[in-house]
Amino acid sequence: MPRNARKVHIVCRRCKTRFTGAYCPYCGAEKGAPATLRSRGGLISGFLRFLLSLLVLAIILLITFIVLDYVASAQGDRHGAARAILDSVRYAIPQSVLDYYAELKIQFLDSWIAAIKDFFVTVFG
Repeated sequence: MPRNARKVHIVCRRCKTRFTGAYCPYCGAEKGAPATLRSRGGLISGFLRFLLSLLVLAIILLITFIVLDYVASAQGDRHGAARAILDSVRYAIPQSVLDYYAELKIQFLDSWIAAIKDFFVTVFG
């Protein structure tokens, strides 16, 4: 058998797997090419994505705080876990923010929660 008939093995730069052919069977890289960065837009778009992630996280935490506040208030002393979590969170939030939340709760949230509760009572009986 002639020597030039041997298969040429390529070592993948991404996962270091030896293979023949056009694509790595382990990671799928073309001819063992290294992974390319898929960031489009550079630093500014990455920073904006980071800020958007922080905003979404803040909204989720705010909704969780509101739900815990209403669950703890509705259940009274029977729901001690919600009350304990809520109290520990309130120690971490500045008093001025809690005062502003109390004003918003009286002005808007109480009526919204009552409307949502009435909706669920009428729909689900």
